[in-house]
Amino acid sequence: MLIADDHLRFRSALREDLERGGIEVCAEAGTAAEAISAALRERPDVCLLDMRMPGDGLAAAKAIRRELPATKVILITAVPDEDGVVASARAGACGYLAKDVNPLRLPHIVRAVADGETAYPRLLMGELLRSLARELAVALRGLSGQIAALGCGPLPRGCKLDRGRQGLGGICDLYFAMKT
Repeated sequence: MLIADDHLRFRSALREDLERGGIEVCAEAGTAAEAISAALRERPDVCLLDMRMPGDGLAAAKAIRRELPATKVILITAVPDEDGVVASARAGACGYLAKDVNPLRLPHIVRAVADGETAYPRLLMGELLRSLARELAVALRGLSGQIAALGCGPLPRGCKLDRGRQGLGGICDLYFAMKT
């Protein structure tokens, strides 16, 4: 596991908590550039990155996910908020945690992420899902014209975006068939 945070004392505390919980820390970094370099060198299973460290933790998360797709990234922040949770998901992070996360739970969270789970605060999941639903709706509207240009049949009659409903429930399943 790699830990990246610009505050040495906080980074040391994270390392202690993780190692006490049986997690091996292979590297530490204080900036985004150092985190990327250490990740490429060490190839950790999981990187825990400060979202607002010098050089931009989000940019580091994107770079690490691009270069090491098997490496999981958890972003950590002093003040979790709606913009941060959405930005974390867009960066490819598997988790978004508050810096005041329970130190006894942290190793369990890291193991769960390493095993393929995600770690996002429940209180922010609604905003994350609404944001993803909005992005999907925009993509589907754009896709409709592209499908017509390919010579596919029109969208099935009952298939549309239900603008009156919140969340993912307003998006129907789309089935397309090529004209023959």
